[in-house]
Amino acid sequence: MIYILSQLLLGILFLFAAFFTLTMPGLFFLKKLKIEFQDFWEKFTISSVLGLVLFTLTAYVLSAIHLRFLIWSFPILGFWSVLKFKNDLKIDFKLKYKIFFLLVLIIGIIAQVAVNAPSGAPYQDGIFFWSSHGHDGIWHIALMEELKKDIFPFQNPEVAGEKLQNYHFFVDLLMSEFSRLYQFSSLDIYFRFMPVVFSLLLGLTSFIFVRAWTGKELAGIWAMIFTFFAGSFGYLLYVPTHGSLGGEAIFWLSQTHSVLGNPPHAAAFIIITVFLFILLKYLKNYQLNYFILCALLGAVVIEFKVYGGLLILGGLLVIGIWEIISKRRLKTILLFMVTSAGAFGIYFPNSQNSQGFLIFEPWWYIRTMVVVPDRLNWIDLELRRQHYLAQGTWNAYLRVLQLELTAFLIFLIGNLGMRFLGFWTIFIMIKNNLFRNSFSIFFLAIIIASFVIPHLFLQKGVAWNSIQFNQYFILFFGFLAGAAVDSLITKFKYLSIKIAIASLIIILAIPTQIGLLWQFYSNAPLSKVTYNELEGLQFLKNETKDQTVILTMPFNKYERDKYKDPPIPIYAWFDTGYVSAFSSRRTLISDEEQVNIMGYQLNELIEERKLSFSSNDYHMMSNFIDKFNIDYIYLSWKQELATDSGLLNLDLIFENKDAKIFKVRR
Repeated sequence: MIYILSQLLLGILFLFAAFFTLTMPGLFFLKKLKIEFQDFWEKFTISSVLGLVLFTLTAYVLSAIHLRFLIWSFPILGFWSVLKFKNDLKIDFKLKYKIFFLLVLIIGIIAQVAVNAPSGAPYQDGIFFWSSHGHDGIWHIALMEELKKDIFPFQNPEVAGEKLQNYHFFVDLLMSEFSRLYQFSSLDIYFRFMPVVFSLLLGLTSFIFVRAWTGKELAGIWAMIFTFFAGSFGYLLYVPTHGSLGGEAIFWLSQTHSVLGNPPHAAAFIIITVFLFILLKYLKNYQLNYFILCALLGAVVIEFKVYGGLLILGGLLVIGIWEIISKRRLKTILLFMVTSAGAFGIYFPNSQNSQGFLIFEPWWYIRTMVVVPDRLNWIDLELRRQHYLAQGTWNAYLRVLQLELTAFLIFLIGNLGMRFLGFWTIFIMIKNNLFRNSFSIFFLAIIIASFVIPHLFLQKGVAWNSIQFNQYFILFFGFLAGAAVDSLITKFKYLSIKIAIASLIIILAIPTQIGLLWQFYSNAPLSKVTYNELEGLQFLKNETKDQTVILTMPFNKYERDKYKDPPIPIYAWFDTGYVSAFSSRRTLISDEEQVNIMGYQLNELIEERKLSFSSNDYHMMSNFIDKFNIDYIYLSWKQELATDSGLLNLDLIFENKDAKIFKVRR
């Protein structure tokens, strides 16, 4: 209980810090740009997102020139802006459906954050992690700890001696700066505090954009509902086969209600939605102030999530060319060029051989959805497809087309869930002469691109990462569905019918969200870092220098067989960078999956490390230690060196039940 109360208090302090550091500086710049707002909700939302973007971009620039102390100008400006613009801080509740709005917002935030909050917290046996948080979350914590150091270019904490490359790190820099400035724990910021901010802004950005786009408040609230709660139709298959709700990703896609598990994605969702809002305003009168905001948001989002940046640049190029042809107008193509220059200026200094990160592999997701055991496992459909292909006749090819179309529709409608209602909005857009409206063309262009790209390309390293393009597709379709539901409900005269239809849509939309929460809280955490290991890792953090290099043993997947019930020690659960995360020091190499995603060519190093740890020849390990300037060796849970530490010039400087640390004697 004391821990929960302390978390609530710290969380409130964090929200105040975010308000003064992000929201108020953002409002200051919006005032300078003379941006007008419909109400408090637009003002607060746009100010917060703009402040978030400016704060992170400034932190990056100040890191590059080694003047990081100047980042304190943001909270100072925030305090000054509170005094200057105190009349702008009055919360108004002029919304027609304010009770509905507040209920959706509050319940949505609680439901989203609930999936993250338990991880990374202290329990009886150590720090526990649910789901993939023990891998993905640990990577972000390790990077946050590394970014606190006054070192530029930024280094990769999991590959000592290598600069950070091919990774959209702005969200980690944002969280790291908050931890560095205000001394909040990185674990608290990542798993509990920043998710509240992201969830709040995710709901509000959905609301203000769809309200501005449709001119209808209720449509904006329905967009929030689809963003917070709508899932796939996976439960229709999961209930008969498993007897419970679930199946969120049975058709491949993680849904928007679980996006907080991927902070870069969550931040990109928020920024892109505000970009849509600002672009909508810009395309009405082409004012310079909206041009500046569009260019800034569109350029910076690429370093929050590269997929989101590519969608914005592609959409601007499409409408820029269309306006040149149809209207002889150059302003939007100019916006594309300015935004592209900014995006590439931010992205390319941190990229290395990333031009070919996509592999042409059409239809891979749909094919694997059909045959993979933990998805549809529909082997018969695939066998029939191959049978008809082998026949080679026109009638057989027609049957192949029928089977492929069946799989495609299952993927599309299955993942959309009740968002499929958004097709009605698209129909209305086309009926109202789509090609008269630049914004409609832009919106449909990025919707189509976000769906098509992953069905043509996979990503090098971890193939299925490109599916994240499709997550923008379901986010945007949630906006379309919000507009469609509002249009549908307003056609009925009687309140009872409206309530019945709304209730039916919600009941059919939310089962996978309920199933996600049920599975999360009914299952044990998967991994843990025990207090004994934390003691050793804290020793490294307190007693070593920032640029210390730590060597750990290669991950052995068979170690997990020693443990029956979860949570199991994280060293045996998966290859992660937990040593870097909790010691704030670099490991020579860890988390090989993440390293592969970022395009490092380290196969020789990985093999050399494996041989050095397994060989009885101490010369091999000794040469390896000298070659890579290893400072310390960290062993966990009775891991042992194959050779005598005395022959390796190692001194045992720390040991307890779960951790052992050797210092290399120079």
